[in-house]
Amino acid sequence: MGQSDDPDRQGKTVIRPQPGGVPPPNDRFGNEFRPPPSGQNTTIISPGPLGGNAGQAPDPASFWPATPRPTPPPAAPASGDDPFGGNWMSPEFPPTQPVPPPANRRRIPLNVALGARANPGIKSANPITQAAAPLLILLGRLRQMVVDMDAVPLMQHVARAIQDFEKTILAAGVPEDQATIAKYALCATADDIVQNLPGTEKHLWLQYSMLAQFFGVRTSGTGFFDKIRQLSTNPTVYYSLLELIHACLSLGFEGQYRSAKGGDIELQRVRRDVFMTLRTVRPGAAADISPRWRGNEIRVRGLADGIPLWAIAGVFLALVAGLYLLLRILLGGDADAAAGTLVRLHPSGPIEISRSAFVPLPDPEPSLAVTTQLQRIRGVLAPEIEKDLVAVEPVGDSIVVRINNLLLFESGSADVKPDFEQLAQRIGAALNKEPGQIHIVGHTDNVKPKASSRFKSNFDLSVKRAQAVADVLAKHLDDAARLDVAGRGEDQPVEPNDTAEGRAKNRRVELAIPKEETLTNNP
Repeated sequence: MGQSDDPDRQGKTVIRPQPGGVPPPNDRFGNEFRPPPSGQNTTIISPGPLGGNAGQAPDPASFWPATPRPTPPPAAPASGDDPFGGNWMSPEFPPTQPVPPPANRRRIPLNVALGARANPGIKSANPITQAAAPLLILLGRLRQMVVDMDAVPLMQHVARAIQDFEKTILAAGVPEDQATIAKYALCATADDIVQNLPGTEKHLWLQYSMLAQFFGVRTSGTGFFDKIRQLSTNPTVYYSLLELIHACLSLGFEGQYRSAKGGDIELQRVRRDVFMTLRTVRPGAAADISPRWRGNEIRVRGLADGIPLWAIAGVFLALVAGLYLLLRILLGGDADAAAGTLVRLHPSGPIEISRSAFVPLPDPEPSLAVTTQLQRIRGVLAPEIEKDLVAVEPVGDSIVVRINNLLLFESGSADVKPDFEQLAQRIGAALNKEPGQIHIVGHTDNVKPKASSRFKSNFDLSVKRAQAVADVLAKHLDDAARLDVAGRGEDQPVEPNDTAEGRAKNRRVELAIPKEETLTNNP
């Protein structure tokens, strides 16, 4: 094309060794396209960017046309599995929005805009639109964002994307002729959108456009619409291609109608015709105004329908546990009452036996000092008696060693304290040489055990405490078989339980050993 044929070239001198900018045939499907490097016989002489002075950065506002003509933005995709089908292909253009002034929009780096990726979670039934999704998203971003224009990286990226697109759809089984038409549509759309973006390097894209690289042509305005008329003759076969064509029109491809008078109206008619052609092959989903305009049918639910099985089981277990605790409390009270009745059947005082009078033997002559059994036991335990840890007293026919409960157990416990070990050793030394059975009896106050206690009654607590003392004392006796245990609970208090001091004295363990004269009189 000569200088006089292109009004945009007026006042410029363009020298091209390869007219048309068509790359060599062996580079048509190359992995990367690069403009001719400096130093070769290619020269483009032009004034400064957008008429500015050389070496001076252009005003950012100059990248925007004085009166931009709004283009239809891409319609929003409808919900569904197919991002390129459904109600998004509306037959009417949505109302165009005014382009905001450049001062209110932030520039986006080109590498950010090139990061367009399709959503991997959305699959399309159309392999052509599925493969074209990354490039279509990129073109949509370029139209909607203020991007720092850099023609060379953008050309390389778009060229690689088109090559990848062609390989992908051929591998998916798309016929070669349809793959060529799809590739042509993408090249034409990329050229039409990028060449009309504001920037300082548009002349590079005009020289090395996608159609020039891959098809050796420069005019896409009419060829694109020729493809539409060709495909519309058999929409059933070319349905996937028509969907791609409709997507390109929705993204903003205008071609020959961009500068034509009344082009918007004619372009809208073409897009509507493509949409209606697609709908004649595959009717779209019904678009109700409200997705839930029908009332919900509510079934009358019974009581059992709303209660889960685990809740019923939980209530049942709670009732069983409550019944168990109630019966334990009731039976514990009845057991205490029965034990009290049994105690009252026997006299609380010592039993006296009336004997016939007899003449006692005369007192023997004084001899060497002889200690009694009581004196021997008190002599061994004198330090403990002095500290009020134990008390040794004659009671009836027995000598009783009464141990203070503070040295034995914690409150409500039947586990012997470690401090009792030394005292048990001394008690064992005192009783080991004295003949007769050793009776260990546990006593408590009248305070009932708590419902959470492991002891059902004071009687059980007294028996456990007596057994615990016997277990420790058995280690310090030559014959552990001499020991026997019993519990009296609260039935034999030594002090009234009205005061704390009295209750403390009643909590005790007693060791009773027969008097030696009793053993002599009852061999």
